[in-house]
Amino acid sequence: MRFYRRWQPVEALSFDLDDTLYDNRPTMARAEAWMVEYMRSQYLETAMLDAGLWAVLKRELLQAEPHLAHDVSLCRRRLLQLGLMRGGMAAAQAGEEADKVFTLFMAVRSEVEVAPATHQLLASLAERYPLVAITNGNLDLEWAGLCGYFRHVFRAGDGLRMKPHGDLFSAALTALALPASRVLHVGDHPRTDLLGSRQHGLRVAWLNCEQQPLPAQLPDVELSSLDEISFLLD
Repeated sequence: MRFYRRWQPVEALSFDLDDTLYDNRPTMARAEAWMVEYMRSQYLETAMLDAGLWAVLKRELLQAEPHLAHDVSLCRRRLLQLGLMRGGMAAAQAGEEADKVFTLFMAVRSEVEVAPATHQLLASLAERYPLVAITNGNLDLEWAGLCGYFRHVFRAGDGLRMKPHGDLFSAALTALALPASRVLHVGDHPRTDLLGSRQHGLRVAWLNCEQQPLPAQLPDVELSSLDEISFLLD
């Protein structure tokens, strides 16, 4: 644990989800692979699409509809619909099928491995502080077994832009009814979490498990493991 600013007590905590409370990379790799195989096996219209071609379609979609970059769920549904339409399926039917596949995809995507120690940490913190989750992703917290710890969950989408934009941070501060300086944000990403929270006045505990170089924007405190939060707040 390294301090870069004078430490002062906080009254609430916000947590990033992906790659902060669990390693999201193997989960997303598995979910992406599942999607490709499912679409190839279940729909003639997408039988020829491999991972590379889906990536090309996604780039094309985001160029045509750049607002989808701030809504991963809507982007995924639109991508599935686009793939089916390119194969010849009518738009309305493609939309219905895309919604069905998206529901299945979300189950696979939300099968994250949360360490028992992380559950214990969150349970302990939730007894002492209001906790909120702030995420650019679309994890189903109930499916992942994380929904009981947070009073509020704020996700990018539905008009709210992704971190490091201030939309999610502002929504969290409004719900907590606290000034930004009294809220500690915990996250792993040097831009979306560290830079985003600092730009909008929150305190920040930067989780740097992989020993990334220190960014130009300094955190309040740098953590080498999530469990150091307990020592920090004690």
